[in-house]
Amino acid sequence: NFGLRHARHGLLAIYDADNTPEPEALRLLAEELEADASLGAAIGMYRVVNCRRNLLTRFLNIEGIGYQWIVQAGRWMLMRFNTLPGTNYVIRRSLVESLGGWDEAALTEDAEMSIRIYTAGSCIKFVPRSVSWEQEPETLCVWFRQRNRWVRGYNQLLRKYAGNALAVRPRRIGLEILYSLWLYYIFFFATIISDACFLLGAAGLVRITVPGPYTLVWAFAYATFVLQLVIALACEREQDSVGNILLTMLMYFTYCQLWIPVVARAFYDDFIARAPLKWAKTERFEVSVEAIEPIRPLAGTGG
Repeated sequence: NFGLRHARHGLLAIYDADNTPEPEALRLLAEELEADASLGAAIGMYRVVNCRRNLLTRFLNIEGIGYQWIVQAGRWMLMRFNTLPGTNYVIRRSLVESLGGWDEAALTEDAEMSIRIYTAGSCIKFVPRSVSWEQEPETLCVWFRQRNRWVRGYNQLLRKYAGNALAVRPRRIGLEILYSLWLYYIFFFATIISDACFLLGAAGLVRITVPGPYTLVWAFAYATFVLQLVIALACEREQDSVGNILLTMLMYFTYCQLWIPVVARAFYDDFIARAPLKWAKTERFEVSVEAIEPIRPLAGTGG
């Protein structure tokens, strides 16, 4: 908001300080807004610059690619709906000013602004050719604090917008907003139920007397999880490697399980302990030029 008061032109570009945009990233986003007056904002891809640092950053690289090609691209193709990322997007200054600027109390100001954009009748376009490289947490402690802030930010939005989401038109956008607000908890309960079915069934503690291929159903669900991520990786050159496919197969049993304590802690903080909201700055790590250069040619290769 401080920057907004000093902006002189009609389009605002938002980048996190740790980002390294590709040379064409900003132009591609600005061109989309200039070509379509119905757009309020255009968002690009973010990619993990330190993806090769350790096992965690490799998982985060897969997670980021999967989220953007499955969720963001899918939403745009099906219903012209997207949510703002924290970086690499361009938004109309007039729209931001008409909405009263960013909510300075929001822990996830990008998601909060996204809801108000659609409530105002505008929309956000996904432009995958625009790529910016960003750092991801390299330790579990940093990752936990960052993700905890994300979930608590969405808890804020649940209180603020869940009751009015279905009033947004068209109705499918309102439903998608409502689904987005509950997404962390949907994933939380789905993972716990899946874990319980797998562990209790493997231990022979639960027996279902109704005949059915339950083990096969679980196997197909797991295969679907892997397949959708592999397809998303294939949208980026050299990302559907054997190593990444093996990591994707491992991801459900490792990385996905880490979200259970993250969501549980955020729920406890907000709805039981009523802990005060506090911005948790994400610790950044030094990334050398040598670490960046080998992966830069991959940028902007998505269709």
